[in-house]
Amino acid sequence: MSEQDAFVVAGRSLDPATGEAAFTYRLAGDEFTERLTLDPGLVAGADPARVDAALDLVHLVMGTSYYKLRAPGRVVVERPVTKAQAAVAEAAYTHGLGEFAAVNRLPVPHEVAFDLELTDDLPAPAEGGGREALLPVGGGKDSALALVVVTPATALAVNPTDAQRDVTRAAGVRLIGVRRRLDPLLGERTRAGGLNGHVPVTAINSAISTLVAVLGGFDPVVFANERSADEETLTINGARVNHQYSKSYEFERLFAAAGAEVGVGYFSLTRQLSELATVAAVADLPDLRGEILSCNRSYTQAHMGGEATQRWCLHCDKCLFTFLCFAVFLTPEEARAMFGGDPLADPSLADGFRRLWATEKPFDCVGERAESAAAMAHLARSTAWGDHAVVRALGAEAASFAAVTGATVEGFLPPRGDHSVPDRYLASLQRVLAEARPPVA
Repeated sequence: MSEQDAFVVAGRSLDPATGEAAFTYRLAGDEFTERLTLDPGLVAGADPARVDAALDLVHLVMGTSYYKLRAPGRVVVERPVTKAQAAVAEAAYTHGLGEFAAVNRLPVPHEVAFDLELTDDLPAPAEGGGREALLPVGGGKDSALALVVVTPATALAVNPTDAQRDVTRAAGVRLIGVRRRLDPLLGERTRAGGLNGHVPVTAINSAISTLVAVLGGFDPVVFANERSADEETLTINGARVNHQYSKSYEFERLFAAAGAEVGVGYFSLTRQLSELATVAAVADLPDLRGEILSCNRSYTQAHMGGEATQRWCLHCDKCLFTFLCFAVFLTPEEARAMFGGDPLADPSLADGFRRLWATEKPFDCVGERAESAAAMAHLARSTAWGDHAVVRALGAEAASFAAVTGATVEGFLPPRGDHSVPDRYLASLQRVLAEARPPVA
């Protein structure tokens, strides 16, 4: 098979004077270059070997955006990579593109062959001690909780939006921004018939965060991905397809091994938590609660470019799920003040809420099926929410679904499962969780 039949991870560079990093790929006769613009002040003085390894990690996973135009099933990597980096790449292009493959009716699981050279040449160990954490923030409830728990810390956003600026400002945490620019040719080829779909964004942001951590002397990189990210979105011919794969604990462990090679720790603070447990904690933080935003429709190119106002749409799957969770801990008045509306009062949205516990969940970052059903069943029994139109329509159905597994809101609140959170952060998290709001009656 010739290079023409493969996706090629080609050259990359970093200009210390401008802070611009360029990452080049080749596919079907086209050459694509994606660019990151970093603060030049970060670039000076970092260990060149560690920077090189971090650039390689970004280069590998960011390529998924271009690979998917044709999904040739073969990736050629021109620079030598470590075994840990190769494992991250394999996971990102296979499981990380599982939803993309399913939506485009490609074989699932999506299998990719890698043509690469492995190297054992690792950077010298980084000097540890005294460095503060780097918190990639999206602007939602998970970010809000992490900003309160992890101190001292600096926040990071790729193409920062008003929502990300607002939540970090409310938390009193400094925000670093990185500008990411896709090659315009990608859009042209997509409009001309190239394949399109979901890429493992968290994997890409993890790699960018690790690069910033190496440049700026931060350690560790702390994400806030709950245990619900481990639940598959659907199953095809026995193969699990997970919209949130790059938020899963499986991927976290793979990426942590690659991060360790450049001297940067990597873990998810909320790995043991359900979505409901995170919401319970954030519900008791009114100054931050009012600043968060988890609506995917508010993260379009127009919103990220400042050309449109970010707000809850209250119709997308993410909005419905987030509102449902907060309703468990807020009064209707508090919820309306936070979200600017009340989707549980709109009977036309009943099917949207029902999808949250359907066999085929929405391709979105929503919680476990049983968790959503337990939340709706709880609202149906509550005085505060029981008379809302959607709750009346779905309460009995949700209760029946939850009863199959014995799911209750109270059962989702205690931490459980495997995690990689260091003790010092775990103790801080437990203190915040101890002040969480109880469910509404």
